[in-house]
Amino acid sequence: MYDAYFGVRAEGEQLWLPSVPVDEDASGYYAWSDSEAVGTGIVSMVQPLGALEATTFAFAPQGLEAAGMVLLLRLKNTGQQPLQGVQAFSLHNFHLGFGRADRPWDVHEDIGNNGETVEFVGGNEARFRERGFAGTIVTQALAPIVHRGVGPGVDLFALVDQGLADLPDNPPPPNAVDNATTAFQWNVGDLAPGAEKWVGIAAIHRGDPFAGAEAETALDAWIDGVGPQLLLARERGVWADLHQDQSKLPDGLAAIEVPMLRQAVAMLHMGQVLEDRSFAREWLSQDGEPRRTRFPGLDDDPAVLPAWIKHHGRGGVLASLPPGEWTYSWIRDGAYATAAMAALGMQEHAKASLGFYLDAEAGRFQQWSELQPYGMPPYQISLVRYYGFGVEETDFNAFGPNLEFDGFGLFLWALRAYEVSTGDTSLADERWEQIATKVADVLVALVDPETGMIRADSSIWETHWLGRERRFTYTSITAARGLCDAAAIAERRGDAVRADMYRKTGESIRAAIAARATDGDGALAGSVEELATGEGYFDAAVWDAIAMGLFDPQGPIAQATFAALDDHLRVDAGPGWSRNDDRWDHAMMEDATPWGSDYDSAEWVITDLRGSVALRAAGEAARADALIDWVREQAATNYYMTAETFDEKTGVYKFNSPMLGFGAGAYALALAHRAGAFADPACGAYFVEDEAPSTTGTDTGDTTTTGEPDTTTAVPTTGETSTGTTTDAPTSTTGVTSAGGVSATAGLTGGSSEEGCGCTSGGPGAPAALLLLALARGRRRRRA
Repeated sequence: MYDAYFGVRAEGEQLWLPSVPVDEDASGYYAWSDSEAVGTGIVSMVQPLGALEATTFAFAPQGLEAAGMVLLLRLKNTGQQPLQGVQAFSLHNFHLGFGRADRPWDVHEDIGNNGETVEFVGGNEARFRERGFAGTIVTQALAPIVHRGVGPGVDLFALVDQGLADLPDNPPPPNAVDNATTAFQWNVGDLAPGAEKWVGIAAIHRGDPFAGAEAETALDAWIDGVGPQLLLARERGVWADLHQDQSKLPDGLAAIEVPMLRQAVAMLHMGQVLEDRSFAREWLSQDGEPRRTRFPGLDDDPAVLPAWIKHHGRGGVLASLPPGEWTYSWIRDGAYATAAMAALGMQEHAKASLGFYLDAEAGRFQQWSELQPYGMPPYQISLVRYYGFGVEETDFNAFGPNLEFDGFGLFLWALRAYEVSTGDTSLADERWEQIATKVADVLVALVDPETGMIRADSSIWETHWLGRERRFTYTSITAARGLCDAAAIAERRGDAVRADMYRKTGESIRAAIAARATDGDGALAGSVEELATGEGYFDAAVWDAIAMGLFDPQGPIAQATFAALDDHLRVDAGPGWSRNDDRWDHAMMEDATPWGSDYDSAEWVITDLRGSVALRAAGEAARADALIDWVREQAATNYYMTAETFDEKTGVYKFNSPMLGFGAGAYALALAHRAGAFADPACGAYFVEDEAPSTTGTDTGDTTTTGEPDTTTAVPTTGETSTGTTTDAPTSTTGVTSAGGVSATAGLTGGSSEEGCGCTSGGPGAPAALLLLALARGRRRRRA
């Protein structure tokens, strides 16, 4: 869809609604119930035109098993006198020509409007059929029309916008044309004071250009003879079911906190992929450009295109929804989202997300030259993210690919969080061998023999490779926590050998963090390499060392870290922190991270909210609540769409929104923690921070290690290794010899990202008029 919107004629004036100011305070996500606000994926946009109030409702229908949209228009007379001769119009501009968009910002440029064929079908259920290279779309009027129009033979926009003319009822062109548009007109008639009338359209897309009849049948079945007002009520009921039957909010919420969490549930639901199949044409981006596939057909046999194919996308959770750019399934964002779903009672959603990671196509980078010095074993969790078909993917810049190891630990943490939150252990029980050998064992194999931490990677801020990889503290934090959680699952299953190996390795990584990644004051540094320079090593990602229970929140390491992050990363605008100091730490000097940008200096919602968890655990409830309140108040001003970042000086939204795992999910996790969840120390006990080496852990019923790390690591006892060997019992080994800088490339070039996920979004505004609502206040800041 390029754009679609309504127009009206009333009180001697005729115009398209995009030219009318929006009542921003009355607009936003529609309420899921009469007693609570928001909580749906239904956008409402209110526009007063004198006595006539026009409200547009837009949504992707949840019960329609296809890509589709519904636009409804409610016209209400808010005045004291009747309104006579009211007319309503709709304009639909779909681009079905050549091209393939690589990201949301490119839809305008990369999906053409060439070679489009239009047909009109009259009657009480008037509809247009439009087809082109990119498939077919059926657009149906939801109330009887009086006129219609087809472009480009007639300029439909100008016809309505420059006079009081009706649509011309002109026939569609007999052949394919460029820039086809269609329009409907309804006779609303007279509106008494307080009266309202409804019109609307529903549209469905199929990737097969010749599937118009199939699309019509599916759309008719979904509409089921219902008019616009009842369609809205029915869709609202779907969201009510989500809140009443498929989710549960944490205890102890203030009334002001409920709408944000309701919308978090809705956002997480909207951001999860539901499809496991797609129609693939025989041509890639234009006629004559062959397309091939290795995905099977619906019968599991090799597919011969054009055909429906099966894929592994179902269950994946996007990092952001449009107009945010990060419409991919990152494992990192997805792990926070999955844990949040579990905490919110969204059990089926969380289980589907975990299943996605276990079913997706991963391990694609095992043999890449960058990873050869590591002896990378077979693995299941993506080293960066996934494309829509559940295929592992990375991105490139001049410094090569991103290759990140934090996803393994984050998956294990999310899996254990799911078990604890829901009581359902079936997924780990059914897939344990895969989880152990291709997730947990991978972390054991990736322990750095020099430091005892996890080997150098691109980590959370996606620094790329070719000399930019580092032994990042965050990656080791997630590894330690994940292995502790894997140990708990193994122990529950009676897998004592693995439980012992995972626990010891997790505890050893934690000890290595304390020994190798803390400064003279005891504060956690962002990486071993930065710490070695003596300055410029502060990184808010280390909040998770406390939030994930590695270190005692009131102990020396945590307290020193709190003070250091406050001293070096606190921002001017709000109570939070820049993500790190990389933008400023290299002035007039050489350092370990000479690539900082305004992405680094921005205040990140994820680190604010993980910091809130850490501060609450340390007994600083007031500061923890201030961070939650700050994020919530900002989101409330922006229709509860959580930001990726705030400008560090002004507090306005910056870069992408709405974020899911790093936004809505992180907010839910902070409130779940306040209610008592996610409070257990890693491996059952905090690290003991005394001066004597090799002492026992704190008195929590279990023991842990302290002092210098054990840099010898147990070899996994089952599953494949990088050499294809196995062992019968855990043994100690010095691991793979630490290698120097890696200069080889992965054999791929290009990529649009400058700094991975840490690049500026750039590009024009949102590609469709409907997305303008999402940005209406996306740059405004709420001041406390």
